[in-house]
Parts: sequence; C-alpha cells; structure tokens
Amino acid sequence: MAEFRLGRLKFNWRGAWAPSTAFIIDDIVRYGASSYVCTGNHTSDASSTGFPNDSIYWDLHTEGQNYAGEWAVSTGYVVNDIVKEGGNQYICTAQHTSTGVQSNWYSNDFPLYWDLYAEGLNFRGAFTTDTYYGINDIVKYGGQEYRTTVPYQVPADLTMQGISTSVHDPTGLGSDAFYPPASNFADFSKAFTNEGLYDASTRYERGDIVEFIGASYVAIGTNPRGAQPNENTDQWSILVGGIGTGAGSTYDPAQVYARGEIVTLGGNSYIADQVKILENNRPVGTAITTVDTGTNGWSLLSRGFNWRSTWSNSGVYEIGDVAEYSSSAYISIASSNINVQPGTAATMWAAFAIGDSAALLTTKGDLLTRDGTGPTRQGIGTQGTYLRVSSNDEIEWQYPGLRTKVYFVDAQQGNNDNSGLTPDDAWGSIAYASTAGQIRRDITNFVYDESSGVATVTAASHGLFPQGQVKLQGIGFTCAQQHAGVTTTIFPDGTQGFFFKVDSVVDSDNFVTNVGISTIAHTYVSGGEVTDVSPIILKLSAGVFREELPIVLPKNFSIAGDVLRGTTVEPASGISTEGAIPNNRQTMFFVSDSTTVQAITMKGLQGFDYDVNDPFNTDKWQTKTGVGTTACGVYFRLNPDTPILERSPYIKDCTAFSDVTTDGTGHGGAVGIWIEGGKHEGKPEGSGAKSMVFDAFTNIHSGGVGFWLEDDALSEIVSSFTYYCAFGYVSDDGSEIRSLSGNNSYGTYGALAIGFSTLETARNGRLFGDKMATVVGQTAGTVSVGATMRGTVSGARGTVTNDQLSADALYFKYDSGFGNPDGANGAVGVGTTVFVPGEYVETDSVGAGATGRFQIASAANAVKGQRDALFEVTGLSTTPLVGDALGFTTTGIGYSDSTTYIVRTVTNYDVASGRATLAVAPSKGASPASLDDQEFTMRTNFSKVRLTGHDFLLIGTGNTAQTNYPDVDENTASQGNEINAENTGKVFFVSTDQGGNFRVGEFFSVNQLTGSATLDASAFNLSGLTELRLGAIGGQVGEAISEFSSDENMSGDSNTAAPTEKAVRGFLTRGKMDSTSGILVPPRGAQSGRPTGGDLLTGGLRFDTDVNGFEFYNGSAWLPLGAYANVDVSADGTTLANRQQAFCNTSGGAFTITLPGSPTKGDSVRIFDVAKTFDSNNLTVGRNSNPIMGDVADLVVSTEGAAFELVFYDGTQGWRIITI
Repeated sequence: MAEFRLGRLKFNWRGAWAPSTAFIIDDIVRYGASSYVCTGNHTSDASSTGFPNDSIYWDLHTEGQNYAGEWAVSTGYVVNDIVKEGGNQYICTAQHTSTGVQSNWYSNDFPLYWDLYAEGLNFRGAFTTDTYYGINDIVKYGGQEYRTTVPYQVPADLTMQGISTSVHDPTGLGSDAFYPPASNFADFSKAFTNEGLYDASTRYERGDIVEFIGASYVAIGTNPRGAQPNENTDQWSILVGGIGTGAGSTYDPAQVYARGEIVTLGGNSYIADQVKILENNRPVGTAITTVDTGTNGWSLLSRGFNWRSTWSNSGVYEIGDVAEYSSSAYISIASSNINVQPGTAATMWAAFAIGDSAALLTTKGDLLTRDGTGPTRQGIGTQGTYLRVSSNDEIEWQYPGLRTKVYFVDAQQGNNDNSGLTPDDAWGSIAYASTAGQIRRDITNFVYDESSGVATVTAASHGLFPQGQVKLQGIGFTCAQQHAGVTTTIFPDGTQGFFFKVDSVVDSDNFVTNVGISTIAHTYVSGGEVTDVSPIILKLSAGVFREELPIVLPKNFSIAGDVLRGTTVEPASGISTEGAIPNNRQTMFFVSDSTTVQAITMKGLQGFDYDVNDPFNTDKWQTKTGVGTTACGVYFRLNPDTPILERSPYIKDCTAFSDVTTDGTGHGGAVGIWIEGGKHEGKPEGSGAKSMVFDAFTNIHSGGVGFWLEDDALSEIVSSFTYYCAFGYVSDDGSEIRSLSGNNSYGTYGALAIGFSTLETARNGRLFGDKMATVVGQTAGTVSVGATMRGTVSGARGTVTNDQLSADALYFKYDSGFGNPDGANGAVGVGTTVFVPGEYVETDSVGAGATGRFQIASAANAVKGQRDALFEVTGLSTTPLVGDALGFTTTGIGYSDSTTYIVRTVTNYDVASGRATLAVAPSKGASPASLDDQEFTMRTNFSKVRLTGHDFLLIGTGNTAQTNYPDVDENTASQGNEINAENTGKVFFVSTDQGGNFRVGEFFSVNQLTGSATLDASAFNLSGLTELRLGAIGGQVGEAISEFSSDENMSGDSNTAAPTEKAVRGFLTRGKMDSTSGILVPPRGAQSGRPTGGDLLTGGLRFDTDVNGFEFYNGSAWLPLGAYANVDVSADGTTLANRQQAFCNTSGGAFTITLPGSPTKGDSVRIFDVAKTFDSNNLTVGRNSNPIMGDVADLVVSTEGAAFELVFYDGTQGWRIITI
C-alpha cells in the first residue's frame, strides 16, 4: 500500500537563492523575478550567478517579472528582467551579462537575450554629438523631428549647425551624408525654421527658411551649405517670390541675375522669373526681333520709352528707344537695331512724331518718298543704276546685272576699272571679266553638323542667293582626338567635290549649304575661300578683242557675242601670260563645267604639224611635241581643274579661222577643239563626262585640225563643218565622236579613229583550232561537232569544232602530236603531221567503220588557219560582247594583221572553258594566216567616230594653198582619205561625197551618178522586207521575191517565192516529189557534152541521148547506170569492192586477188581470164574471212578463159558462184 509522508505536504520558503547553501526537497527560493521549488537535496553552486548550473534540482514554482530600469552596460540580467532601451521595453529571455559598449546592444545582446516587451517613444531633445540613441528615441534637428529606427552612436567630432564648428565631415553616415543619417532615422514630424537672410558660411538643414534677393527659399537638400538658393535647385526650393533690390537699372550682359531682379532694356522693363539668369541672356535675345514679351528667363514688366537723342549709324537701338532723325522722332520697334536709318525700314522703326517733310531733303538729287513709317528721302543713285521697287516694296537704286549676273565687255569703250554692270560701264577684256565676274570671299567661320552634313558658313558680304552655287576650298579643320590626322585637315579634299548648292541665306555674312555627312566631328580652325559660281553671262560688244591668253572660263560661265560674226577674238601680240609661249600659239579658251560660248568669231592662232610618214601617230603631232615658240595654238580645251560633272561645255554659232605660219617653221593652222579626257582622270571628285557639245561650229584651219578627242573623251557635234584641215574629225585613245549633219571639206584627211582606251583592261583570247576548205558534193555519212578525224593520206588526226560543210568548210582542232607548228602561228610543239589538200578525211573511226567522210579542197592553202567571218576561240575570261573590237597580237611571233574585226554575234560561249564562236565583220582574208593558238585581244572601249548625214567634199586636196579654191583639181581628191580607222578604231558613217557616192559604212554604197550599188557584207539580214528585186542580169528584168518558202513540196510553182535550204533538201530527199509532176528529169545530152574539169564530180548522173540510157561518173569513168566498175589486175595486192569486175591477166605469173572485206547481202563481183592463162598460171581468189561456196578456203581458178560472178549471202554461206 502507498506510503504517505505527511511532513512533506508543505513547502519551506527559503528566500532568495544563495550560492554554497544546502537545499532540501520542497524548499522554495526566489531567483530573479520567479520562485522555484527544490526537487532534490543538494548544495548550491558557489557562484552568485550559478543558479542555472543547478537547474536539475529546481522546478519553476511561480513565474514573475522584474523591472530593472534603464538597460546598462556590463550588467548581469536573468530571465524576465525588464529594461528600457531607447523608447521601448524589452524582457530578458536568457541569463547573461550585457555588453560593455552601449551602441553594440542592438547588434550583440538584443537578438540573443531580449524580446520586445512594449513599444514606446522617448523624446531626447536636440540631436547631440557624442550621444547614443536607441530605437524610438525622438530627436530634433533643424525644424524637424526624427525617430530612431536603428540604434546610433553620434560621433564626438561632427560639423552640424549649432552643434560643432569643426570642419570634419565623417564618411559612412548615410547615403545622403546628412544628419541624422537616413539609415538610422526616419522623419517623425516636419516644420520650418526661419533663419533670416541667407549666409553663405552657414550650414542649413532641411526646413530652414532664408531670404535671398527679395524671395524666400526653403532648404530641401541634404547639405545646402554654401549653395546659393537661386543657383542650386536641388538644395533649395522657392517658397515665396518677390522683387529684388540688388540689380542695376539697365541690363548688363556681363552680370548674373536672380529671380525677382528688374532691369530696363530700351524703353521696357523686365523682371527675372527664373532662379538664375547667366551672362549674355538678353531679355529679347541676341537676334533682331520685334517681340518684346521677354525670353531667356525674363518677363516683360512694363513698356515705355527711352529718349536717345539724335540717331547715329553707330548706335545700338532697342525696342522702345526713341531717336530724332531729319526733324522727326522715331521709335525703335526691333531689338539690336544697328545702322538702319529711321524711315527706311518699317520693320525696324516706326514714326513717333513727324516734323516738316521739307527738312528731309538735304542733298542734291534727293527724292521725297514715304516708307512704312512716314516721309523720308531717297538719295540720288550711282551713275549707271536705275530706280526700282525692292522686295520690301520700297524704292531703291540697282545695277541692271547685279542680280541677273549679266556683265558687259566692250572691246573699244570698256575699261577694267569699271563695274561691268552696264553697257556704259563695261569691262575692257574677256580675260579680266572671266575672273572679276565671280565674287570671292574669305571664310571666317564654318559650323558643321556631321550627322546631317549641314554647314553654316560665315563670309563677310558674300552676296549669295538661295539655290545658287558656290565653290569651297582651303578650309582648315581639326578632328576629334581619336581621328586626328585621318587623311587631311583641309576641306574639301575633292572626294565630295568642290561645288555646293546654297540652301539658304541667313544674312549678308552667313549662308547654309550641305557638304555631306560624316562620322567624324570637325571643328573649324581657320582659312578657306568661297567663290560664287552661280551662272554668269558676259555680253561682248561688236568689235575685235585682242586678248592675253589663255582665257579660263570658270564653271557656269557663258560668253555671248553681240551678233553672229559681230564679235571677233584674237590673240594679243607678244608672249602669253604663261611666260614662254607666244599668244598666237597658246590656248585661247579653257572651258569648264556648264560653260557656254556663243556667236563669236576666233582668229589668229597657228602651229599644227604632223609626220607625213606616220600621219596617224598623234604622239608626234605638234600639240604634244611643240614647246615655247613651237607650241601649237588651240581654240578650245577643257579646264583641267574642273571636271564635267553637271553639263558639258557648249559651243554654238561660232567660227574659228587659222592659216599656215609665215615664220619659217612650215607649220599649219591651229587646232579648233582638243578634248583631253586624261586631264580629268584621277581627279578626287571623279573624272566626269570629259565632254563638249557643239552646234553650228565651223573650223577653217589650213593644215590644222578641226575636232580632236583623246583619252576617253566624248563629243556631240551637230551641223559643224571643217575646211582645209589636215584632219577633220579625230577620235583617239577610246574617245567617241557623235556627229549629225556635219561636213569635212578639202583638207588631207576627213574622219580618223585611232586606238582604244588606255584605261580599259584588254580581254585576251586565242584561236581554237584551224579551218579547212572542202569539196562540194564530196561529203558522205555523218560529220558532226566533236567527231574524230583521220586523213586517209596524211594520217593526221583531229576533232571537228564547227561543221560548216554546207558552206564548203570545216573548223577543226589537231589532236596532240599532229599539226604543223609553223613559226608564225604560235602552235608550238603540236607535231609535224598535217592534213593535206585533196585528201579524204574519215570521221569517228577509220576504214570501213567510218561514219562519215569528206574531201579537202585541192588548193594549196586549203588547210591554213581560220579566216572569213567566223572564228572559233578559247581562253576568254569574260563574256564577249556584240560590238567588241578584236585585234590579233604580234607578241613574239612576227605576226602582222592590223585589221580590227567587230564582233557581230556570239554563240556557244562556255564560261568554264572560255570557248565561243564569234561572227565578225569584216571577214578575215586568208593572208596572213591565223592558225591555232594565235593570240588576240578584245576591247569594248575602242575609238569611235559616228557620222550621220555627213558630207565629204574633195578630201585629199590639202590645205588652202594646195586646194587652190575655186580652181580645185578634183583629181587629187582621195576617197580613201575620207575614212581612216587605225589600231582597233572604227568609223561608222552615212555619207555623201562630191561624186554623189552615198556610203553606209564599209559595206554598202550607191553611186548616184551611175546608179550602181555595192553590197559587201558577211551577213545580209532581209527581215522586214515585203519583196526583194535584185535587178537586171544579162539585160533581163529580174523577179521580185516576196517570200522565202519552207514548203518542201514546192507546190506553189511560183516565181515570187525562193525555197529555203530545208525546203530544197526535203523536196529532194524526203519523198516530196510525189505531189508534183511525179517525174525527176536529170541533165540530158550527148556524150560529147559530158561535164569536165571542176564540174566533173564523182556520183554525177545524166541521161545519155547517144544510147538513150542513164549513166553515172564513178570518179574515173562514165558508166551506164547499174554497170560494174572495171579493174585491171596483173599482180598481187588488189582488194575488190562491191560491183567491180576484175580483168585478170596471169600471163606474167600466178597471183591472188582478194574479195571485199566487209560485204553485205547482195554484194557481187565479176572475174575474167583476159589472157586465157588461168590453166598455166592459176588465179587465187582470197576469201577475206568469208566462205566461198560454203568452204572456208580460198578459191583457186585453173580453167582457161574462165569468166564468173560471185554474190555474197551472209557470214555462214559466204560467196556463191552464180554465172560461169
């Protein structure tokens, strides 16, 4: 049963737990705020804080709490102790001794030993240095209160208003470096603190209010010390605006203004309405304006007047300024009003008070007028000007040519000191006018926007107009540092050109143009020049101008004579401005892009000469060989400094004269036109068109040159004539002349085309194979491109490259090891065996297995290189073009063929091999031979002269003296001198000469005097004709052909239709005769009329009227149709062919005759013993691999006088004897 100990049913209170004390069961002690009951007898731990070490002997009896006051450092705390820290209370969760540093409580003790017990606020007063603040402590700083969110120890040395004067600003105090730091404190309440006038040396805090220049500002920044309120909007915000008192009465551009300050400008008052206005921010801006409401941070406060006394042209007047002028008062209605006379501009001045109008007239010639504001004077104009209405609807004096850019030059009355703007104030020389007419100005600033390409250029008094053109040069720049020294610092360098359009005119000193975009920023340094190159016209008076040469006519420059033939230009005497060349051997005009010359006559130049033994070698012409006093005069050349980029120079209604020299040199007249395309090649802005255009320009140069183009130059020449010239039209080095309705009269040579463009890369190629002539009708079987070839006599081998057997020719390529190298053809090392004239050639195989054969013509040159109008070529690297010029080279082989061949058609071009078939014109002759591998070059840009409607008159008769006009010896004229083409050059022409000879190029001509026509062409295209009549043959009227018929039946039986090749072949070979008369009638006649010579062809068929039977020619004799060919045999070595009869004579001894090698069914031969000696001298018939009478053995004939026929059946039964 259970044992009860009644003495243990009560507790024994022992008071506070003590160390080193004996405790027994049921003792109750207090430790901390709670009481505990003893569960086991023991002696307590010796430490005063050792109660937790005895926890196994104690159970909680009654839990309690102990308020321990303010938390303290280095203090022991037990569970349920309650302390105050900052504004909050915390309860201890574990016994411990607190940290020794107060500011470490939150990071060290709090999370381990304390829980929040009660939250509260603790007002600590002003924020103080060297002070610790706990969570929810409330502090005051400036006009605001802050709550501590994270415990914080304020340093002892800190710059704060009213706290410390130290200049030390510690780091790590918050992201905005402001106290209290935002990372530890949060706003609790906001308020303002009035700090009075702003003091730059005072540190202000958020919420502080200061007064600055009449306005109130509140601090909003984190540290507004030394930050002036009107300059630092991130630190201060305006609270109340006001009117400042610190500004002067008149606006000063050098002063900085604050909000509220008031200034006067002109007659108006303005108030600053932004916190700070920097220097040079005028209330009305810097540009001229009539708007006075304020800008740049200013607002109009009031309008008024400001009396400025008498107007001065050097004064600066603002809106509201009032000045006196000519007894009247005027008020300025525009700002920055400088040097604008009152009463002359309604946009600048308004009448304020008008005085006596008579007082306005002060100078002789004054006119009384009224401008937009009131009466005013108009002074007398300059001599030569006229009175006109300006764009502002006011009267003004103006020169007639100032805006139209028309200037006047007078040979008799002009003077280079004049203005050139009127006929009465004309310049005196063309050379002076060509430079004075264009205005040049120095550039002083160049503002460039590289992203848009727009440039604003400053050049004082530039005189430009919108949409005009300018030339820019020599402008110095610097580039961004990373691009320093990229290519050049001078603009333009030519790659963008030198000429630009004027987009707009800002004022008399500034204009805008677009010079192209860039990826690099440019800053103007210095230098540069702008030239006005807008179109200019020089009007020349009638008379003679004797000029210092050369005259350079700039871009867009035009000169016009007074009337046709009324104005003459001649060289002055003496040496030209160049310093060494006499004026009469100098160039008269260098013309530029868009230049025009009209209605002038030119005379006096001289000096052309050439090598009569090498006349077409232009490098020997005097223009290139002459220097100084032996130079050659030229009337027109291209300005080498100005490529033709927009419009070609245009020469119209002009005449140039020149005669042979009298200085003993023997030189002829001058050169009318020399267009040197190479002068513009390589220009950075591009070579341009290299061209000139002519209309009605007559060149009369005894022994000189009319028109000469070289180096890819171009020219259009309309209704322009040459007389007595050594050379009329010359196109050299790839140039092209296009002439319409022109003329070459007298002189030595008419039109000349020489060479090709030196700038073009020639395309090389080689002839592929050779060509052979064949015999008509001696073709059998199949001959096709690619077929192998074997000469039956020579044994030469080759391959067919082009089948032209229908035209009695075949192109072929020798196989390796065959062909004659022939030192002139370049086919080195191919062999020595060649095809020979007259032999048969088998194709595709040899012997009886050949699929085709043909016979080579018997002429000695039948196998001798390619010729005629078709070339087989190889080695091409690019597609050949119709119209290309082909010329054979002479490199290393001594080959000479100066003819240029024009490609008419291109077929069979293969990119991989470079192979092609070219049809050319003219046809190539047989000599010199062009054999396999002969090299050639092809060019597209060869020199050309195109003459349409051209007239040649007695070309070849020479210069003026030699022609002896009008007593001209027409027998000295030479049609061969009319057209000359050298070294790939070509002249294409439609012309008529003095004899009525109408010619279309080299291939067609009509003698209009006799009516005869000549057609010489490798191809004649009749497409589009409705009929063709070839005229009389043998006095008979020819038929008119209206159709080329492909009807193989020839059913029309018509004289107006000509059958095609296919129709003829079909009629003869495809059974088309059935639908006609049903009868084929061959040639008929007696044996005496049999054909002979070249008309006698193997296989010929005719009807022999002597025997009334058909006969054919087997190559050696005429035989009746169906007859056997006769063969006489008297020894070994004969192999019979089908339908041959052998007359064998064994009287000289026995021998063997062989049957055909590859017989077919029905083949037959006949054998005769003509001497009746087979019995004594047997004949052996060789079976040639086929049985005879079924036996595989030769047949021995021993019967005297035997005569028999053998017929072949097949390879098994062989030959059978059918007649004996």
